[in-house]
Amino acid sequence: MNDIVKMSNKIFKVLYILLFIIGLYAIILIFRAWDVLGFLSTILRVISPILVGVLIVYFVYIPYIKFEELYKKSKTKFISVNARYFSVVSIYTILTTLIVLFITFVIPILFASLIDLASNIPNYYNFIIEYVNNISDESILSTFNIKESLMNFTNNTLEQAFSPASIEAFAKSVLSLATSLFSVIISLIVSLYIILEKERIAKFFNYLSGVLFKEKTSIKLKEKLIQVNKVVFGFLSGKSIDSMINLVVVTTILLIFGVEYAILLGIIAAIGNFIPFLGSLIAVIIIGIISIVTSGFIETIPMLICLFIFQQLDGNFIEPRIMKKTLKINPVLVIISVIAGGALFGIVGMFLAVPVATIIKQLLFDYVEERKAIKIKVD
Repeated sequence: MNDIVKMSNKIFKVLYILLFIIGLYAIILIFRAWDVLGFLSTILRVISPILVGVLIVYFVYIPYIKFEELYKKSKTKFISVNARYFSVVSIYTILTTLIVLFITFVIPILFASLIDLASNIPNYYNFIIEYVNNISDESILSTFNIKESLMNFTNNTLEQAFSPASIEAFAKSVLSLATSLFSVIISLIVSLYIILEKERIAKFFNYLSGVLFKEKTSIKLKEKLIQVNKVVFGFLSGKSIDSMINLVVVTTILLIFGVEYAILLGIIAAIGNFIPFLGSLIAVIIIGIISIVTSGFIETIPMLICLFIFQQLDGNFIEPRIMKKTLKINPVLVIISVIAGGALFGIVGMFLAVPVATIIKQLLFDYVEERKAIKIKVD
C-alpha cells in the first residue's frame, strides 16, 4: 500500500511539473498575442526609479535599524532623540561615498574595457574564423563532426552577434549607462522618503487593506506579504553577498592569469551569478571565449580549471550557507522558471524568476494545505 502511495505521489509531482510548463507556455503565448510585454515594459520604464528606490531600501534597511539603535543609546540627548535622522545621514553618506568611488574608479575602467572590446570585435571574429578553418580534417574535432558544428556556430551565432547592428546596439547600451545617473539620483530620493515616512506608508497600506478586504482576509494578506518579503529579501541579500564573493574571486583569478578585461569579466560573472544554474554557465562561456581570443587556448585552460573549482566550491558550500535554504524549490522548476522569465521579460525576468516561482509555489502549497484542513474538519 505504501509503495502504491509513493508511486502515485511521484506521478502527481510529474503531472504538476507538466501542468506548470503548459501553463507557462500558455501565458507566454497570451502575452505575445496581446502585446502585454510592450505595455508592461512601458510601465516598468516609468516606475523603474521607484522600484530601484524600494530595492535600495531593501539593502539599507537593516543597517539603518542598527545605526538607529546605536544612536538611541548615545549619552547625548540631541543624538538619542534624533537617532532616526542621524542613522539616515550615516547610511546615505556611506551609500553616496560608495557610489562616488564606483563612478570615479570603476566606471572609467569599465568604459575603457568596453570600448576596447567593441573596437577589437572584428579582429576577434576573424581570429575565430581563421582558427576553425585551420582545424585539420584528421583531428579529433573533425572525427566527431565538432569542426562542422563550430563552423555552423561561427557562421550563424557569431556572425549575428558581431554584425554592425549588434555592435551598434551594444554601443547604445554602454552609453545608456552614463545617462542613467539621473534615475539613480531619483531612486535615492525615493528610498530616502520611504525610510523617513515608513510609519505613514505602513498606516496607509493598513487602511487600504481594511477598506478593500474583510478583517480576516486582510490579516491573511499581511501574512502572505510577510512570507513574500522574507523570500525576496533572502534571495536579494543572499545573492548579493554571493555575487560580491564571485566578483572578487573571479576578478582575482583573471588578474593572476593576466586575462584582458579582468574587471569587466568579473562583473559579468557577478551579474550572471544572480541567474541560478544558467547564469554562471553563460558567464564562464563568455569569459572562456574572450580569454581564448585574447590570450590563446593553451593559456586559457588553467584559468578555466580554477574557475570550475571555484564554481563547485561556491555552488556546494559557499552559496548554500549564505542563502540558508531560503529558496526551497526543485532544480527542474528553477530552470523552467528562469527560461520562462527570460522569454517573457528578458534579463530582468531571469533575475526575478526564482523568487517569483518560490512565492507562487508557497502560495499554492498554503492554499492546498488550507483546503485539506477544511476537508478534514468537514469529514
